[in-house]
Amino acid sequence: MAKAATIDRFRKGETVRTLDALPGVPAGTKGRVYLIGGFAWIRYRVLFENGVDVGTLDGTTLARPSQFDEALELRVKAAEAAESAGSDEAEAAEGDGAADAGAAAKVVNGVTVPPHLIDRSKRARERLAA
Repeated sequence: MAKAATIDRFRKGETVRTLDALPGVPAGTKGRVYLIGGFAWIRYRVLFENGVDVGTLDGTTLARPSQFDEALELRVKAAEAAESAGSDEAEAAEGDGAADAGAAAKVVNGVTVPPHLIDRSKRARERLAA
């Protein structure tokens, strides 16, 4: 019987480094995974060398020390690719005349917020300020 493909996850007691700056933890700080939880979304609780204990960390914010530099390079390449794709989409929208005057979709935490919701929120803030 063939084995199912395994997902590269961190193990309890494994040493990791953070890719992002977290509250009280600078980027690149080493820590040790001491709790793993979740079914569909695996979360890690890590005790860092500076004494800060951070829970509910997604595996994308952590890397093994031997893979740390490679993970940072992959993040930079992904950001550049997303930026170039975004500029290509913006050029296509301008060429088609599909973009509203002064309104552009924003991406917040990986979710695209439509321009009409941004305008609605702006009008509500203006109403409340008056």
